[in-house]
Amino acid sequence: MQNFELNPTQELTQNGEEKKELSNRQQQFNRLTNASEAARKIKEELINQAPSQEAALFLNNRPLNFFILNFIYKKEGITDFKKFNEWKQEGATVRKGEKAFPIWGQPIGKQKEDEAQSKGEEYTANELENRHYPICYVFSNLQVRATAERGAEC
Repeated sequence: MQNFELNPTQELTQNGEEKKELSNRQQQFNRLTNASEAARKIKEELINQAPSQEAALFLNNRPLNFFILNFIYKKEGITDFKKFNEWKQEGATVRKGEKAFPIWGQPIGKQKEDEAQSKGEEYTANELENRHYPICYVFSNLQVRATAERGAEC
């Protein structure tokens, strides 16, 4: 299997020159777009190499984030990815200076439908809302420290 290297700060102009400064948001979008392209290739390669039709079907039904997290971002020692608030709910804090891993969030339409349902209302998302995937940010278990760890440092 190929090894994919991602460089989120590279953006080329039409004549091939690299732009100097990108906003952090643009860098994250570029990083996620590059990761998505690499993940699609990995997904296709794994499906083609699947030992059985069931395995191929399983891989085909996995969302793109599955491949981004497990094959692109995952490094030795990483066992879990969670959003900032999910780590906080578990009593862990993200270490200062850590950079989040961008992944695709739930479509805007689905978010609105879930919010309406929780309020007991009905909402049907339009096609545009279901096609728009925002960027979501997660941190790995290597980027956080548990509450007990924090107390020991004081």
